[in-house]
Amino acid sequence: MELLRDLIIKEVHKKGKIPFAEFMQMALYHPKYGYYNSDKERVGRFGDYYTSPTVHRIFGELIAKQLEEMWRIMGKETFTIVEMGANKGWLCCDIIHSIKKEYPVFYDNFHYIIVESNPYAREKQKLLLESIHVTDEKVSWHTYSEDGFSFDRIRGCFLSNEFVDALPVHRLKVKNKVLKEIYVSYNDSGFFEIDDEVSPDVSKGYIETFQIHLSEGWECEVNLGAAEWLKHVSEKLRKGFVLTIDYGDTTDGLYRENGSDGTLRCYYKHTVNRDYYERPGEQDITAHVDFTNLMNTGRSAGLEVTGFTKQSHYLLALGILERLNNTNKDIETILKVKNLFHPEGMGDVFKVLIQHKNVENPQLTGLRPLHSLAM
Repeated sequence: MELLRDLIIKEVHKKGKIPFAEFMQMALYHPKYGYYNSDKERVGRFGDYYTSPTVHRIFGELIAKQLEEMWRIMGKETFTIVEMGANKGWLCCDIIHSIKKEYPVFYDNFHYIIVESNPYAREKQKLLLESIHVTDEKVSWHTYSEDGFSFDRIRGCFLSNEFVDALPVHRLKVKNKVLKEIYVSYNDSGFFEIDDEVSPDVSKGYIETFQIHLSEGWECEVNLGAAEWLKHVSEKLRKGFVLTIDYGDTTDGLYRENGSDGTLRCYYKHTVNRDYYERPGEQDITAHVDFTNLMNTGRSAGLEVTGFTKQSHYLLALGILERLNNTNKDIETILKVKNLFHPEGMGDVFKVLIQHKNVENPQLTGLRPLHSLAM
């Protein structure tokens, strides 16, 4: 998108160089031309990637089961579900449809908030929800900015599926045994990278953490936005849970599995590339989530770790095999659902982190040991 490219170049010329996080912020979240704020088809066959809710409705049904259990654990009081960035609304639609059908008492006691700034996405979400006859009082739309959320404190659950991975990241690398930050500049040949001092935003704590894990020449990403988001989440959560589903791992796991190149990748028409400066506003840019960072930030903000596991474990514990047995068992459905929990599909690369606040020692079905299941 040439207009966005020109705007980024203008910003670079004004400052000389910008942190990669600033480039990524403009490429993904520019109010008019950013990837997530445009009317571009992002998810599904005609988009750039697939997400779990687009694979099969069983994913949303199992999340609905988990939310209903959280509601019971919290004493069956009024319960608010807050979903971060709902794309076309598939997950929201599947969750609400399942709650309405399977948990009518819960349905009478919950409200759903979609946090969405993209006006095109909002319209698509509203149309989808209208198709299952969801009333206006059940769902409302709000926004999130660096100042926080546009709604009051809630009791319930903050839910995100592939949200944190798309928050802008700073890129660091070890050069001559010193940690440097990668900045973006521009000349007649195009965008190019500059290694320079780590910006003040990247705290001393991060530098110490990554120097432990990185060797000469290795790169990594620092997601400051994830920590800020989680602090705002805790401020708005009076009592309840935070359910974060995304691809990533603990800090140890990230650098053991991904090696020296970091985890930053672009997705364009179902292909993966590292051409970060090509097609700004037209391709997704993401980095694996450091769940250790989320756990530590959460604790400092008053969120206790309920549990952390692979998506495969989580869905099996919630009963995905039983749900699959209740379908028509055609080969297409079996293969789709299998992709959600198979280790070579989404099962192992996606992780589930659940945190809680002001809930005493919650025991959740999705986190129970798999050996306890009746197979």
